[in-house]
Amino acid sequence: MVQHLIPAEIRPLPNQSKQAALLLQRLGFQILHISQTISIQAPRQLWESTFHICFQQQQKTTITEIENEVTYLTADTNRLILPEELQGLIAEVTFLEPSEFLP
Repeated sequence: MVQHLIPAEIRPLPNQSKQAALLLQRLGFQILHISQTISIQAPRQLWESTFHICFQQQQKTTITEIENEVTYLTADTNRLILPEELQGLIAEVTFLEPSEFLP
């Protein structure tokens, strides 16, 4: 069974990028890129168990010319709780939506 991975951008606190990325990796998140933000992805179950958030399915048209719709998961970030071990490392978590291709 294919596990779908949910991407997000993590904004670390100043000078905490490396430590935040290492801890996220130890928790099971896949680190994609580190710059001013940390690009990560993980299965839904890991997000829910680590950050205590819920996801809902949404649909979105990504290519209007051919009415291409995609289904994706959005996070209820109002319920997001940073784990204690990440509280001194992470300022913000932002979940990504599928890209829209404009004509």
